[in-house]
Amino acid sequence: MAVAAAFTLLTMLAAPGAVAAVSAPTAPTAPTAIAGCVDWPTSKFLQTPLTYKANGGAGYAMQNGSHYGEGYHVNCNTAGNMNQYYALDLGMREGDEVLAPGGPGTVLYAGWAPAGWETCGQYIVVDHGGGYWSVVCHLSRILVSKGQQITDATVIGLVGGTGGFAPHLHFSLMYNAKLTGAGGVYGGQSAQPRRLFHLGCGGGYYEYINKGQQVCY
Repeated sequence: MAVAAAFTLLTMLAAPGAVAAVSAPTAPTAPTAIAGCVDWPTSKFLQTPLTYKANGGAGYAMQNGSHYGEGYHVNCNTAGNMNQYYALDLGMREGDEVLAPGGPGTVLYAGWAPAGWETCGQYIVVDHGGGYWSVVCHLSRILVSKGQQITDATVIGLVGGTGGFAPHLHFSLMYNAKLTGAGGVYGGQSAQPRRLFHLGCGGGYYEYINKGQQVCY
């Protein structure tokens, strides 16, 4: 699907006439490039995975958890592990709606993470084509099933803290990763989010996501 078409579909989630009462964020800067990681192609659709309902209707979240290289956000291209260096944590409330960051795609896995991946809690893996996948973790509820075709406007789950964390949304992007028979993601390369489209705060896209940044729906 073309970026413009997918972005148009996303407008179905916008509250009519709603404008987030937040100031314009400062321009994000490029983080240090890490060997072995890749960038999500700027020609491929990518969106902020929240809706206007986020955080009690504020329509935005703060990147206030682990950032690149922190906590469980490690590994660029290790063969036997889940590569999460460029994963992001967004501060959101339990029950907030979650979209697939890469928009349209096919659900590869939806359920409790298997042994070895338990800290992901309930999670969803979506194939967006061309070898690119997205993963959202710690969900309180899953609203899609394996094999389901989704759009950029499909609410795939609800924010939670499963896996042993306070409620927040952890999401990551990967290239050429693999899936075990039990549903564990491993291998491939961690992909840095590039050009995340958003509707809130005047619309547009974030070229990069920096630590502590405001992220609008």
